[in-house]
Amino acid sequence: MIRRNLEEIMDGIAGACAEAGRSPDEVRVMAVTKTLPPHFIRDAVDAGVTLIGENRVTEGGRKIRELGRDFAEFHLIGPIHVKEARQAIRDFHCIEAVDRMEVADELARREAKIPLLVEVNTSGEASKKGFPPDYDVLARAVGEMNRLGLRVEGLMTVGPLFGGPSDSGKAFALLRELRNRLRVSLGLGLETLSMGMSDDYLHAVREGATTVRLGTAIFGHTR
Repeated sequence: MIRRNLEEIMDGIAGACAEAGRSPDEVRVMAVTKTLPPHFIRDAVDAGVTLIGENRVTEGGRKIRELGRDFAEFHLIGPIHVKEARQAIRDFHCIEAVDRMEVADELARREAKIPLLVEVNTSGEASKKGFPPDYDVLARAVGEMNRLGLRVEGLMTVGPLFGGPSDSGKAFALLRELRNRLRVSLGLGLETLSMGMSDDYLHAVREGATTVRLGTAIFGHTR
């Protein structure tokens, strides 16, 4: 089932890329395995996935230690608490949800060398974490993270919880536009745009996503 689902996902990504004038090679598929036991990670890797996303530091770290850190590329995609910074740096290959300067300061204090993504609340929903989608605020934050020696490699967002395709598209386009402005003003590559989940990833691909985070689309309703 996983292999078949991945084939359908890749076909959809190829179509969305064609519409946007992009190459499918620009888009990575992440298998999100939160709450799933390690054998689902093994199955996803067997089917060709190389990128695994976990939402919780403790749960993800336990799976990583069981499988081995080199089994796949593991990203922390959920919120990180300051007290979890040490373990996150040790276990994960990338932290995708740096959502406030308090976390960035702690990562810098611990001399984190792994790639980081800055989370932006592009939909402005109160229930979500992340920096506001304000260019000046982001420029100051990302600039300070760079000054602290952190490896900020891009931005991350979660699409709106409510609304239709146009709302998702606007949120994803906003992240791309903010990234493009930051590239110019800060002189940073910021190559990664991690956005789009099972319900909206094709909209994200059309707006420039380089990583899509998929759980149900890959594994079905297994939770």
